[in-house]
Amino acid sequence: MGQAEQCLPRGVTIRKNKTGDTLIITFTYKGVLCREPFSRLEVNNKNIKYADRLLGEIQNKIEKGTFIYTDYFPKSPKLSLFGNVRRGRAIIDYLTEYLKICKTRNLSPSTLDGYKKCFTALSDLHKLPVTDLTPAILKNWIMQRQTALKTIRNRLSFLRSALDEAVTDGLISINPVGLVTASRYQSERGEHESEYIVDPLNPDEVTALLQAAGNQQWENLFRFALHTGMRSSELCALRWTDIDFIGKTAYIISASVSGVVKGTKTKAGKRKIELDEQALSALSSQKLFTFFRGEYVFEDPKTGEAWAGADAIRKKAWVPTLRKAGIRYRNPYQTRHTYATRHISRGANLFWLAGQMGHKGPEMLFRHYGSYLEEYDGNTGRQSSSQNGS
Repeated sequence: MGQAEQCLPRGVTIRKNKTGDTLIITFTYKGVLCREPFSRLEVNNKNIKYADRLLGEIQNKIEKGTFIYTDYFPKSPKLSLFGNVRRGRAIIDYLTEYLKICKTRNLSPSTLDGYKKCFTALSDLHKLPVTDLTPAILKNWIMQRQTALKTIRNRLSFLRSALDEAVTDGLISINPVGLVTASRYQSERGEHESEYIVDPLNPDEVTALLQAAGNQQWENLFRFALHTGMRSSELCALRWTDIDFIGKTAYIISASVSGVVKGTKTKAGKRKIELDEQALSALSSQKLFTFFRGEYVFEDPKTGEAWAGADAIRKKAWVPTLRKAGIRYRNPYQTRHTYATRHISRGANLFWLAGQMGHKGPEMLFRHYGSYLEEYDGNTGRQSSSQNGS
């Protein structure tokens, strides 16, 4: 035994215990000094040489960035620091892990909802082992997307952040997402066409929608949306104190996303809009339900609480009403497009219309409603019909 102790290689030590001696190897991993015992190995020259060879193998893998702690020490307390990472971990494991990390960072509900959508959109890659993901696979995935380039970039950003954890764990040495550029592999259609289709309701459909609403509060909400062009998130956050009945205007200062009321998305979104007779009629009818009971104008009749967000309106009120009316499905945002195209067809001043809708200028109108603007006669004044909402 004495001879063995004198010949110990560097990094290999012997711990003396009452019940016997234990071989220990020592190395540094990710800046942490690690000591791992071989409690089942008898201390002899043969096992000392084995420990030395194993230590060399570990140090070599650490240098190459391929060392997986749990492959060598599956029961080590050090796993609480380095994670129980196995070579077979799939991309879905890291996406799930990153979602949990985001929740602990107290990100806004809307941001988390966006990340959850990215999670679902990456389903084609879920089962792929992290170590098998290559730039070539990502290139092929990008080329198969039918969504806008901005959307693809958002999803890749989420994937890149998730796989940064795999780099931290030592499972991969380079994040492959950082090696690809989405714009190189996506067609111009993905960059210039919005995945959102402008598909407004025609006059007959508007009439059928309002008649089929059934619930008076739903009808009030739909009528007001169609005659103000407000976003669903803005409708959910609209307070009675935001309404000026004398001036026939409404002040849009906040939006409700996933049940959280906050400021509008952009500075242009904070605005004063004019209310036509139809919008004022909807408010007058809605007074009976919420004016003296709460601060918010529109509520979910089933809960008596303000609408939590656009998705709640879509599921609970919009979809059932479309089905009852026999109207082809579009999402609630089409009320905003219906408002815009109606005013464009009447030759409304585009600068005025952009301000009403919360855009910085008419450029957004040209981008989304180009086909409707072909007959625009350049009139710079509001038509009287835009005043009465007929």
